[in-house]
Amino acid sequence: MVKVNPNSQPNVEFVSNVESYLYQQLMRLNGQHIAVQTTRSTLQGILTMLTPDHIVLDVSGTPFFIRNQQIVWVTQAL
Repeated sequence: MVKVNPNSQPNVEFVSNVESYLYQQLMRLNGQHIAVQTTRSTLQGILTMLTPDHIVLDVSGTPFFIRNQQIVWVTQAL
């Protein structure tokens, strides 16, 4: 018989696809003013944070959290 601790937390794995080329390009653009085309619209702002599954774009002081799967293209804005 196996004893189970009722207070134990289940093991949860987080799985995310990482687009290595996109991630490398975003690392190069971190801290710069960029334009991001998403599946919904185009946003322009400062790339303030980069994680393997999303970016944070500061648009006029408002942070936008954009999942990498929603990014169509990204470029440096002038």
